[in-house]
Amino acid sequence: MKLILCFLLFLFVSCASNDTSEIELNQNLYDNNTLEDFELFENANKFINSGEYELALIELDKLEVLFPSSPYSNKGMLLNAYIHFLRKDYETTRALAENYKKYYPGSKDIVYANYLDAMTYYILIKKPDYSQKDALAALDKFNFILNAYPNSKYEIDVITKIQVIDNNLAMSKLSTAKFYLDKKNINGALIYLKDIFDNHSSSLSIEETLFLLVKIYKSLKEDEISKNYAAILAYNFPDSEWYGKSYNLINDIEIENNQKNWFEKFNPIKLIKNSKEEENIEIQIIE
Repeated sequence: MKLILCFLLFLFVSCASNDTSEIELNQNLYDNNTLEDFELFENANKFINSGEYELALIELDKLEVLFPSSPYSNKGMLLNAYIHFLRKDYETTRALAENYKKYYPGSKDIVYANYLDAMTYYILIKKPDYSQKDALAALDKFNFILNAYPNSKYEIDVITKIQVIDNNLAMSKLSTAKFYLDKKNINGALIYLKDIFDNHSSSLSIEETLFLLVKIYKSLKEDEISKNYAAILAYNFPDSEWYGKSYNLINDIEIENNQKNWFEKFNPIKLIKNSKEEENIEIQIIE
């Protein structure tokens, strides 16, 4: 029994000693600091650029403890969030970004906090098995940035990323529509194709979507509806392979005897197609 008590007492003393040593070590970090707030912030940036994230976090920790009222300490919270983003710890990134938005709503860096928050969802759509929930969350947050902070330095990048999300969502829906077509489920396919036409008309999938709508309605003997979708293709994408295929489907005497602008009588709507250009998903470090 005495042996057990001695062992437990040894463990208690040992743990207490370790805790004390750790506290003293942390205190020494603060007591021995000779750097100003801006120097700690600059050091953290340097460590981030060299990939030494733990050292960067130590500098930010000193900044927060020694200079709690400094504007660099405020920026340090966002830099902390950025480090966790680089480490793919997106939950912590979101929490830190949300805290920043809560405590510094009037900061000039608030748009960066929102951008970083949106990026934690956007980065996930680059995975093959991404969730539409993440894509929609990113889309919602990027649209908020456009509306709440017009003409920000992130505007062009945000617009590009919105287009990427739009393309990905449309591509996923087009794939589902084709699945239904393979299963001879015309109504199921039409639901997704019309969804793309109504909600993703700028996506890179719109040409093939229009062709499939032409093809389906032609097979249903809904010739006027079929021609209407073909007219939209002709008006917006006259050089598209999908228009060529559509023309072969709907070609009849009325069109053959008409001018090359046969589609004008349908008053086709003008579509604006997303860019095919790949965007850079790297985000800037806060300055």
